[in-house]
Amino acid sequence: MHALNDILQQADQDCERYLALTEREREAIVQQSMAELEQLLQEKRPLIEALSRHDQSIKHYCSQQQISAQSLQSHVSGLNDEALSAAYQQFLEHLEACKAANDRNARLVRHSQNSTSNLLDLLRNQGESSQNIYDQLGNRSRSGVSRDLTKV
Repeated sequence: MHALNDILQQADQDCERYLALTEREREAIVQQSMAELEQLLQEKRPLIEALSRHDQSIKHYCSQQQISAQSLQSHVSGLNDEALSAAYQQFLEHLEACKAANDRNARLVRHSQNSTSNLLDLLRNQGESSQNIYDQLGNRSRSGVSRDLTKV
């Protein structure tokens, strides 16, 4: 068994666990469950640290083999070890899935922040989208212009 194979298998397992946490995180973001989000952040921290250690191990392996991290894929292919090649490809796929899930969750958070900000502006009677909807007393404006909350 190749030394890199052990590193890749452990890194792949951690990627799968991280990916599962990002799926739970997505649900918590959608449900706006701050308690669940805080718990998930606590669970993600050790996995992020583990993935960082795997990254260092892979870089150390590349250093020992006197190859660059960019040429690792061609190095793995050149070893003619099908199990190692499969482990490397699976790791890359899971790594890409983790990145995509993180990006998706970041977009959800930004969208939620923007929606909350727009609703707060509406309630405060600030911003162009909410001008003249409510008067200073919080009553609906008599201007006759009504806007749906989805258009804010």
